[in-house]
Parts: sequence; structure tokens; C-alpha cells
Amino acid sequence: MAERELSGVPAPLVDVYDALSRRTVLFPGLVFVCVVLGWEFVIPALGVESYILPTPSEILSSLVSEFSTIIEHLQYTLRAFAYGFTMTVVGGYALALAMSQSSVVETVLYPYVIGARSVPIITLLPIFIVWLGFGFPSIVAIGFLISFFAMVVNSLSGFKSTDDELIEMIRSFSGNRREVFLNVYLYSSLPYVFAGIKICVILSFTGVIAGEYLVGMNGIGYLILQYNNNFATPEMFAAILSISAIQLLLFGLVVAIERTVVNWDSRVSGGV
Repeated sequence: MAERELSGVPAPLVDVYDALSRRTVLFPGLVFVCVVLGWEFVIPALGVESYILPTPSEILSSLVSEFSTIIEHLQYTLRAFAYGFTMTVVGGYALALAMSQSSVVETVLYPYVIGARSVPIITLLPIFIVWLGFGFPSIVAIGFLISFFAMVVNSLSGFKSTDDELIEMIRSFSGNRREVFLNVYLYSSLPYVFAGIKICVILSFTGVIAGEYLVGMNGIGYLILQYNNNFATPEMFAAILSISAIQLLLFGLVVAIERTVVNWDSRVSGGV
């Protein structure tokens, strides 16, 4: 569209048009439309039953009919995710900060962090059941532990990326540890911290879903399992679609916060 044609269009709509005109948006969008249309018309033509692979229209219809049930279980899942994710971010950041400030703490704890990360968290589920029982506490524990080590490692990398000369300069002006942290460690670590948070959003949510599969009596993971047991495949796909949408929203929220907070880093503030 020529600039002359856009002269009377409000600025926000022009921005939307510019965004949709980019190849990075246009081409994937066209591929998505083609895949959905092919899925909608080719699968029934091949005689594939809906309990094996439902069409997009059947999935959307199931999403509408099961919306209240899906939302009810999603609320349970999001509550477990909120607990586990908060524990991950706060605990992982605090541990990384402690290790960055004390070589003794890092020497003692870092091998255990790496060693614990090598253990598949799902294999610890029987221990969680013995300690915490079935249900919500064990689900939160899985969501927490499956993402905790990523937060520690990324945050520690951020703290170690600080400029030693800048630290010495602040100390030479009688800056205390709090001022050094606020003016050097905090700023230099934020891009790494947000990278860890973005990873943890996916890992923690995935861990919660896995926990609901295995020990849950509520939650979207438990609901998907029930749909699967009843061969309600369109409803199962609808629940999976809702999970994907929620994860994208959560990830997008973190990205938006990152671009607002880390506004001095061109790698973050620019591009996608």
C-alpha cells in the first residue's frame, strides 16, 4: 500500500499493517492457513475418523462446548504453575546471587547444582509422593525442580558477566555492596536473568502438566488424560490448544516485561 493510501489511516492501524506486511509474519501466516485448510478438507477425504485426528472445525466446536470445563481445570494448573514458577525465579536468583558473591559458596554448591540437574526430575516422583502425597504439592514440586536449575545457571552467568573495572570504580568512590549490586550486578545480569525466566516459563508449565498426568486429580493435564481414556479426541485437542495459547501468552508477557525493563540493550529492545 502506498504512503498516499495510508495518509488518512490512524497510526496504530498503520503499525499493524507494517507488522503484518513483514515476511517474518506474512509467510508463516500463509503456511498456517494452508495447513489448516488442508487439514480441514483432506483428512475427511482420506476417511480418517475424528477419534484418530479431528478436523480444526471439530476441535473449535469442542473448545466451545467444553470451554467451562477447560477453564476450570486451567485455573488449577495456573495456580500450581504460579507457585512453582515463583519459587523457581526467587530461589534460583537468590542462590545464583549468593554463589556470585562468595567463591566458597559457589565452590561448595555449584557441583551439586550440576549433579542434581543431571537427574531426570520425573524419576524423583515416587519420593515426592512419599514426602508430599498425591495432588497439588507434588505437582508444584515437579514444576519447581524441573526449571530451577536453568534459572540458577542463567542468573549466575549474568552475575559473572559484570565488568570488574566498573565494580572497582564504584568501590573507589566508597560505594558499598548494596550500591555495587544495584548499579552493576543488577543491570548486567538482567538480560541473562530474563533469558532464564523465558526458559523457566516453558519448563515450569511443562513440569506442572507432567505432574498432573501422573499424580493429579485436577488440572488440564489430568483433563487431557481423561479425554484420552474416553477417546474424546476432539476435546483432547481443544485442551491441548488451550495449553498452547496460555503458554504463548505467558511467554509473550515475559518478553514484553523484558523489553520494558531491559530497554538499554539493543538485542532485547529491538527485533523479535
